[in-house]
Amino acid sequence: MMGTLRFATCASVLGLGVALSASGAAYASGIALREQSAEGLGNAFAGETAKAYDASTAYYNPAGMSNLPDNEISGDATWIAPHVQYSGSNSNPLGGSVSGDQPGNVVKAAAIGSVFAVYRLNADWNVGMSVTTPYGMRSEYGAGWVGRYQAMHSDVTDVEFSPVLSYKIDDHWSVGGGPRIDYFTAKLGQAINSTAVAYGALHTVMPLQDGTANISGDDTGLGYVVSALYKYDDATRAGISYRSRVFHQLDGNAQYSLPGALSPYATALGMNDQGATAKITTPDSLNIGLYHDINSQWAVMSDLSWTHWSVLQNLNVVGDNGSSISSTPENWRDTYFISLGANYKPTDKWVIHTGVAYDQSPVTAANRTARIPDTNRYYTSLGVTYNVLSNVSLDLAYAHLFADKGSITEEANSAAGVLTGSYNNSVDIVSTGITLKF
Repeated sequence: MMGTLRFATCASVLGLGVALSASGAAYASGIALREQSAEGLGNAFAGETAKAYDASTAYYNPAGMSNLPDNEISGDATWIAPHVQYSGSNSNPLGGSVSGDQPGNVVKAAAIGSVFAVYRLNADWNVGMSVTTPYGMRSEYGAGWVGRYQAMHSDVTDVEFSPVLSYKIDDHWSVGGGPRIDYFTAKLGQAINSTAVAYGALHTVMPLQDGTANISGDDTGLGYVVSALYKYDDATRAGISYRSRVFHQLDGNAQYSLPGALSPYATALGMNDQGATAKITTPDSLNIGLYHDINSQWAVMSDLSWTHWSVLQNLNVVGDNGSSISSTPENWRDTYFISLGANYKPTDKWVIHTGVAYDQSPVTAANRTARIPDTNRYYTSLGVTYNVLSNVSLDLAYAHLFADKGSITEEANSAAGVLTGSYNNSVDIVSTGITLKF
């Protein structure tokens, strides 16, 4: 029985891959953060693969750097405020109800930033770089919520540095690409149902205080991006970009706090402080974009993205001694993102941006968990660009994301019980940016 409990408890506690996915649903599909560009947010990221008219193309489509007439550097700051509300109940392994409160907003607001730069070497070659946050989330349920045995807190950050190069083949075609260097960190924790663990291990019912389990890990992974841009004429262009998957082996430390009655059994239960590793793959994606200037004032654009989230099927966690601690099914699916946008230029000083988008969730109803309350979402966006000088522009954008209601029935392990209920999610996003040309 102890072996079963050891597996079940560690399967949830040491689920670093779950941390990868956790509650980033409130930000974007899976844990992907599209919000790298304030100007792009105004269009709901429509046409980002084909616009190629500012330095953010170094990230979205490096080939587009060949379309820029000047050297550029830009910086963006984005405030992401998710609203994630849970309602429901939890039953313990003995058939009773788990006491606890209904949490308020469980996904924390966070600020992210990005920097882009493009430098023209000559008429055909450009170099650039981007520093972005392609993945990230923060959630905090609190120690007293009804689903504390499924999840309590999570904190994930991924920072990417990507130096890129573009080459202009002729007046119509350009290509680009470069490496991606991703530094990933994860921290998560949850409560341990000590009473249920004691019943399984000691075959006796004794009311005990909850224990806690926390884990942290980090890794640096390498990937690449390749892209192309086709200019039909000065008004119309199309872009395609492929971003590779990135393999991570997270090295972490698991720490446990148990009530005194369980402390002698910590090793047998697999709840002694130890190191652990988990191999995680962030997905590859294919992006296609179109951009067209209707006239000197109006432009329309669109983007279609496919993300290979099905690479996240199972999470295997290995302990210090090489033994398998757990194998957790995730069963994510591939997703699509589609967006449509328009720009209106009333004067040479101002550009107004708007857009709508559909962002599919990789999590199906059968695989939704407290750490991954992900659902499909829908963008509505509005933004403005103000050209302060011929070489200085400012951007401001706002987006609201509506999300489908998501039901949950989660039995994380035999000691955690069964969490049932539903999530109501939405997100507000505000982004600002500045671009300098020289």
